[in-house]
Amino acid sequence: MNVVIIEDEINAQEALIGMLSLIDVSTKILGTAQNVSDGIALINKTKPDIVFLDIQLRNGTGFDVLEGLDVFLGKVIFTTAYENYAIKAFKISAFDYILKPINPSELLESLKQAEKEILKETKYSEMLKVLEYNKGNEINPKIVLKTLNHQNVVEIETIIRCESEGAYTNFHFKNKKLLTSKNLKYYDELLSEHGFIRTHQSHLVNIKHVQRIHSNGFLEMKDKTKIPISSRKKASVNKFLKHLI
Repeated sequence: MNVVIIEDEINAQEALIGMLSLIDVSTKILGTAQNVSDGIALINKTKPDIVFLDIQLRNGTGFDVLEGLDVFLGKVIFTTAYENYAIKAFKISAFDYILKPINPSELLESLKQAEKEILKETKYSEMLKVLEYNKGNEINPKIVLKTLNHQNVVEIETIIRCESEGAYTNFHFKNKKLLTSKNLKYYDELLSEHGFIRTHQSHLVNIKHVQRIHSNGFLEMKDKTKIPISSRKKASVNKFLKHLI
C-alpha cells in the first residue's frame, strides 16, 4: 500500500516510518509533510492508499487538510494525542484514529482494516461535516453509521433502539433499520451520554422513545416494540428512569 504521513514532529514521523517498515514491508512511503498546505499538495499529487494525519499541525489542523483535498478514495487514519473524551468526536463521525504514542499492534490492526476498505469510496466531506456540525450542536447531534455499502448520516434523536446481531448492530428507526459493522458494546459506550440506556445484553434504547414501563419486566417503545429488561439491568434502568421523571 502507498502511504503518506502528515505530521509536524520529525521524531514522530521517523517513529511511524520505522514501525511501518517493520510490520509491513510492502508499505511504500510516498512522502511526508509538516503543515496544511504541503499536506494538501502531497496528497492531491500522490493519491495514496492511506494517509496518516496528525490533528495539530504547524499552521492549522488535520481537518483543514481534509477540506482542501480533491476527490480522494483512500483511507485517512488520524494520529492524535487527544484525551479519551475527544475520541468520541472521531468515533461518532466514523473517522479512524490511533492514539499517540503509537502502539505497533494497533498500527498493524489499522493497516489490516484499511486493506479491507481500501477499494471502497469514502465520503470524507460528509464525515467532516458531521464532525464540524457536532462541535457546535450538543442538543441534536448526528452520527455516521457505516453499513456494508454506505455511510449513513442520521440525527441521534431519530434512533429508536439498537439491537445486537452478534458482532453487528441493528439500528431501528421509525420507517427503516440499518445493520452496522460494530457491536452493541461499541455503541453503548458512544451513545450513553445521549440518552441511551442498556436494558439487556442485546438491547440499547433511546429513552426519548420509551412509551411506558410494564411491571412484568419490559419497556414498550413508541414504535410498539417491547424490549426486555434483564434482572441484572433492572435496578440501573429504574434508577435512570426515575432520574428523568
